[in-house]
Amino acid sequence: MVGITRSERNIAHRIIEEFMLAANESVAVYLERRTIPALYRIHETPDPKKVLEFEEIAATFGYSLGVERPALRRFRVSRRDTSRREERYERTYESLEAGDLKVTSRHYQRLTERLAGKPEERILSYLMLRSLKQARYSEENLGHFALASPTYTHFTSPIRRYPDLIVHRILKAALEKEGGSARVRLLEGHEPRPARAGVRGIGPEVPSLKGGHSVAGRPEPHTASRHKPAPGGPIPGGAFVHPQELKALAASTSEAERRAQEAERELMEWKKVSFMAERLGEEFDALIIGLAKFGFFVELTDLFVEGLVPLETLEDDHYVYRQRLGAIVGQHTDRAFRLGGRVRVRLDRVDREANKLQFSVVSNRNVL
Repeated sequence: MVGITRSERNIAHRIIEEFMLAANESVAVYLERRTIPALYRIHETPDPKKVLEFEEIAATFGYSLGVERPALRRFRVSRRDTSRREERYERTYESLEAGDLKVTSRHYQRLTERLAGKPEERILSYLMLRSLKQARYSEENLGHFALASPTYTHFTSPIRRYPDLIVHRILKAALEKEGGSARVRLLEGHEPRPARAGVRGIGPEVPSLKGGHSVAGRPEPHTASRHKPAPGGPIPGGAFVHPQELKALAASTSEAERRAQEAERELMEWKKVSFMAERLGEEFDALIIGLAKFGFFVELTDLFVEGLVPLETLEDDHYVYRQRLGAIVGQHTDRAFRLGGRVRVRLDRVDREANKLQFSVVSNRNVL
C-alpha cells in the first residue's frame, strides 16, 4: 500500500447509477401492480429521536433539516446538575413515536445541497447518515426513504447478490405467465387456473399464492424439494415464491448483508492499520467525528483513517464529556473539543490485533 484516497465518482458513474435505479424501480412496480409476492429493498423513515439529536448538532453549525419539531417538555435545572438534565432530556426523546415528527427525504436532500462544498460538509454528511436507519430486504413494501421511492427492489446484480437472483426468478415466472418468450408447461397432474381480469390494461392478474395453490406450474415451496418436475416441466430459473418463504429470505439475506459489510469493514480497517504502522509518532491534521465518555474519535483529514484520542492523554486540564453540549470540556480552562472540530494529532499506538489506532493532541488548536 502506498496511500489511501477517496474513490473516484464521475459523471459516468452517476449515469450508470441512474440506469440501475430506474431498472430496480421498474421491476418492483411491475411485480407490485400484479400483486405478485416479491422481495423489496426498503429503507424506513428515521427514528424521531435520531433526527432531533442530529438537529441539535446541526444547529451548532448553523444548519437545520427544517422539520417541524414536536412539543417537548423542558426542564429547568442548574448548570451543575447537567447529569440530571441529560437524563430528563433523553427521556423526552425516548417518548417520541414515529408519527410525531414529519420528516421526508426532501428535508435531507435540501440540507445536502446547502452543505455541498462547505467546510462542515464532511462531518454533517457523516452525522446525517448516522441519523438514518439501515436499509434491508422485506417481503412487505414499505418504500425507500433515502431514495424517495415508494416501490423499490434490488434487481441489477444477480451474479453477486442473492436477493437480486430471487427477484430475477420471480420476474421470469411472471413474464412466462403472461405469455413471454418462454412457454410455461405445468407439472404433470396440475391443471391451469383461469386467468382473471388484468389491472388497468397491464395484462392478466397472476393468481394469489394463498390457499396452497400451485402457481406457474410450481408446487408450494414445502413440497418443491420432494417432487421432481416431470419431463417437459417448467423452465428452470423461473418461479414464484410463497410469502412466508419470502419473509424468511428477507431476514436471512439482510443478516448476510450485515455480515458481509462487517467483513469488508474489518478488512479495510486491517489494511489501514497496516499502512499506519509505519507512521508511528507522525503528526496529522484530523477532524473530530465522535464523542464518548472516554475520549473522542478523529478522522485524519488526508488519509480517511479513524482513531481514538483518550481523555487521559489530555493533560492540560481535567476534561468531562457533556452530552447536551455536544463537547468534551475542560473544567478549569473551558477549552472544548466539539464535533467537527479540527485538531493536530500524533499517532501514539497501533493495536494490530484489534485493528485500532490511538492518537494524542499535539496542539491546542481546535477550530470549527
